[in-house]
Amino acid sequence: MATRPDHRRLLGAALCLGLTAAACGSDATSSDDDTSAEGADATAATSAADETGSDSTAGDDTAPDGTQAGAGAGSDGGGEQPSGEATGEPIEIGVQNHEGDPNGSFPEYSLAVQAAADYINAELGGLGGRPIEIELCKSAVAPDDSQRCANELSASGAELILSTVNFFGNHYSIYQGSDIPVIVGTPLTIADFTSEGVYSIGAGGGCLGVHTGLVEFATNQIEELEGIDVQRVSVPWADTPPGVVCYNDLEAKPLDVIAGEEPGDAERAGEKPDLTYVGVPITPAAPDVTPQATEVLEFDPDVIIFSAQGADCWNFVDALGRLGWTTDDIPLVLSSSCTDLEAMRAAGDLSEGIYVVGSSSGLLSPLGSLEGDRLEDATVYQEKAMEYGMSEADVFKTFASAGFAAMMNIWNMANRVDGEVTPEAIEEVLAATDGSQDVFGSTPLDCSGAPEPYVAVCNSSVGANVWNGEELELVIDEFTGLDLVAGTELRPGG
Repeated sequence: MATRPDHRRLLGAALCLGLTAAACGSDATSSDDDTSAEGADATAATSAADETGSDSTAGDDTAPDGTQAGAGAGSDGGGEQPSGEATGEPIEIGVQNHEGDPNGSFPEYSLAVQAAADYINAELGGLGGRPIEIELCKSAVAPDDSQRCANELSASGAELILSTVNFFGNHYSIYQGSDIPVIVGTPLTIADFTSEGVYSIGAGGGCLGVHTGLVEFATNQIEELEGIDVQRVSVPWADTPPGVVCYNDLEAKPLDVIAGEEPGDAERAGEKPDLTYVGVPITPAAPDVTPQATEVLEFDPDVIIFSAQGADCWNFVDALGRLGWTTDDIPLVLSSSCTDLEAMRAAGDLSEGIYVVGSSSGLLSPLGSLEGDRLEDATVYQEKAMEYGMSEADVFKTFASAGFAAMMNIWNMANRVDGEVTPEAIEEVLAATDGSQDVFGSTPLDCSGAPEPYVAVCNSSVGANVWNGEELELVIDEFTGLDLVAGTELRPGG
């Protein structure tokens, strides 16, 4: 098995195994945009890191002098992994992120990307000795602005692009025209899933992994956990461009496969011929969603599944509560994009018992609840993100963990390069991943095994947690709903 970077030697005695991240990290200021979207868009049910993790084990290849043997994490080459401050020729990474728009704003994403880059530059030797320079372009949620950012970053000299959350997927042709590799932190759109030369590395596969995981969990695993026979499902969904895609292709379609209404290759195809569902669109940042909550409950569902940006999730939960709903009456399954620990605690008893399905990472989990590689990665994230400038409030948001993990895994790919580290070499290593290489905050990447037609998705495993009123408790470590859409035709809707 490929080796992993030994973060323990980097943290040393500062590894605060039983303490909270606040005790381990330094004070930092919060984002200026905290009042905007608190997590991912509904369509970004990913993302990036949630409260579960993979239990891969790692050998300790630390040499007697404290350096890591080999060319780095998962490397097949020789030489020593760079460490300490990066002093070589800089490598510019362009970051495209939606910020400052009520329809979708994720400032914590870019804050975490910068914090990770600073950590990598100061302590991990950069990318093969080359310090990372971040060129950030903030875009509104508008097709033209998405393309504006792509043109600006292409012209800026960016050598590699990290696309965080993009609602349109109309920027790839611009980067492809400039021969710039693109890595996607949180895939949402058909283009994110299907574009050649694009690598969607976000844990859980963004919408693809998480939304199909919501359907799988709500129609299968939850039956044993709750002792119910699920035949009716309410599916509120985010009424945004990617929300339309994620609902139609990755929620409605797999539900139809299970009901036998849509052809598919899944073993569960046609398993529940009486399964019915209702989709209820919800506009982001809507001040009152009581009508939508009413429609959801009037369907008399056995379970409700919902994926949205954090603020919209908890606005919807509040509306359900005002209508008399509780988790004892109808289970509610949210995506990891809804994760906002402050909002969850503020909801009090109303939030207790809510399930959260998302990527297998564990980066936001209490450190005392983890062990092995999950503990190692979560400790690095929770400590270093704050040490390098993030507030605790921003650190404990799903999209912040996604941004930090994306940068750490670019570093992981660079460490596997045998020779000079260039964007092209990083892309070559990434394209060859086959599920055997351990990565940061996620199950292993398998870009070479991405299934048709979703050829750009490198990771689709998710896990499930339940909120106990204070923290998320793991209930299912790892599963996937990807087979529910295998062999189906794309159904983007709209």
